[in-house]
Amino acid sequence: MGTNDAPQILRSIDHLHSSFVRFINTTAHDVEVLWIDYEGLAVRYGILNPGDRLDINTFASHPWIFVEKDTRDRFVVDGKNVFLPQPWFARYLDMPRHELPQRIERIEVNITLPIYTLRDLSLRVIKRRLRHDYHAFLLEIPQSLQYELASMLPRKGDFAEP
Repeated sequence: MGTNDAPQILRSIDHLHSSFVRFINTTAHDVEVLWIDYEGLAVRYGILNPGDRLDINTFASHPWIFVEKDTRDRFVVDGKNVFLPQPWFARYLDMPRHELPQRIERIEVNITLPIYTLRDLSLRVIKRRLRHDYHAFLLEIPQSLQYELASMLPRKGDFAEP
């Protein structure tokens, strides 16, 4: 294995090129906006209610992720789980000088729901019907699905309860 084969940690790299973004929650869920810092740790920048917007001054190498406040399910931007902003000037590079705006405009970033498979949707429905996580092991389904259901977020009940 070469040195470049090691998995890359998701983290902010530098702060050379500014980016001005507006995160828009287009979902019907409360979305937690998380910046991934230089150590790879998620830092909460706020919670967006449905339809809310959040203006952020960030940098091109700074990753952002979006999760459902309670279930921690990931949301997407442009079909991706991680948003990496473009430098503010990237959208203006090929514009003639007379078409440049008077001031720099924020990049609008629409936060959307991912497209779930039928399997994932089915597991979510079953999970909502369970009173406790361990009830997944009482279902007549394959053991791998029982474990997946029991470990899905949000967690329900205590394994020690009768």
